[in-house]
Amino acid sequence: MLIEAFSEAKDPSKPHTNEDRLVILPGRAYAVIDGVTDRLGTRYDGMLSGQYAAMIVQGALTQMLSAPDASLDGPAIVRALTQAIRKAYEAHGMAEKVQTDWNLRLSAALALALVRGDTLDIILAGDSGVRLNGTQTLRMEKDLDLITSTLRRQAWPMIGEKTRDPALQEQLSRRITWHGTRQAPDSLGGLLTADDLARLESLAIAANVQALPHVPRPLIEHLVTGGIVHAQGGYQNDTSTILGYPCLDGFPVPESLIRIESFPLSEIETVEIYSDGYFRPGDGFGVASWERAFAEAEREDPAKVVLYPSPKGSTATNWADDRTYLGVRL
Repeated sequence: MLIEAFSEAKDPSKPHTNEDRLVILPGRAYAVIDGVTDRLGTRYDGMLSGQYAAMIVQGALTQMLSAPDASLDGPAIVRALTQAIRKAYEAHGMAEKVQTDWNLRLSAALALALVRGDTLDIILAGDSGVRLNGTQTLRMEKDLDLITSTLRRQAWPMIGEKTRDPALQEQLSRRITWHGTRQAPDSLGGLLTADDLARLESLAIAANVQALPHVPRPLIEHLVTGGIVHAQGGYQNDTSTILGYPCLDGFPVPESLIRIESFPLSEIETVEIYSDGYFRPGDGFGVASWERAFAEAEREDPAKVVLYPSPKGSTATNWADDRTYLGVRL
């Protein structure tokens, strides 16, 4: 067995801020946990909520799967991790506040490869991915992310007409993604007027309606106008809407939103698990290949508005997101 792993924070000069976590239990389980970027600066034990969530999930998952008689399946594992986060809310006196304010919640995405006898189970709750044998990729794409990415993509050139400072362009485009088009213009440093925001809103809605014809227009409008802070959390673990998506946040994750697939272990040669900080996969197995692909994506589209649209882009000092790779050659 060969195991290769790599993880780097979005700010390489501050490795302690990395919100990704790894679980490596050779012969038993392999996971990448991606703590959801905090929206308001909420801290638990001095850590941003996404980092704290990833740490809780890592600890709980390691403990439950290290037991000699562990026989949990995917849904049971997700329920146990949900309970672990719930206990953290109670310990911090947050159980009531998080009921009504989703921006205060501890949230994390999970991609888990679990060995169960002669079977390999892939369990996905969130948008981290898994590649098997270098050819088959399993990942849950969110239309919701495409909507906010398109909003930022429309905002980018508009802001570029007002400033030549790339750091400011990134800061303001990200703020629009975070807070939507109905925020006060003065929150954008006076660079965009109310008319600019109205025009941006119209362009972003039209682009998303064209790109996502299966998503009802009112849902697109809600996300474009409210942004991630004011609109996204309401779709978390919600099966009543096409924009519903799974997330480990201390509240029940409907089984219909969890992706679980099983494969004969004898047919699996390599398992690669990665967080969404990688915008393109490696050409082959291993950290070196994936890091080459990462470097190429950064050269091709550092702002993440052309080839790899994202709610966040890279700057001269920070990557767009934390990134983690875990490769296992069985």
